[in-house]
Amino acid sequence: MNRVPFLVCYDYGMGGNWAVIYSDSEAQITQKYPWLKVFGQRPSWMTNQDYDGILSTQAFDVDDPPTGWLLAAAREQGSRP
Repeated sequence: MNRVPFLVCYDYGMGGNWAVIYSDSEAQITQKYPWLKVFGQRPSWMTNQDYDGILSTQAFDVDDPPTGWLLAAAREQGSRP
């Protein structure tokens, strides 16, 4: 399969962290990070500029070890990175 970008959000209660995770499927993401919400399409409020900013600064591959806020969120959720 070819990896495709999936827009995801970690809702931490007072807001959310957004990222793009490259994966073979949505299920592959939810299996590894069940606490992330995976979006089939961008929310209507998200501009192309917003998405491009996320893509350029917060893009991960599902098979890579998490870093940054994704690592902190995994630890908070009790997941083993």
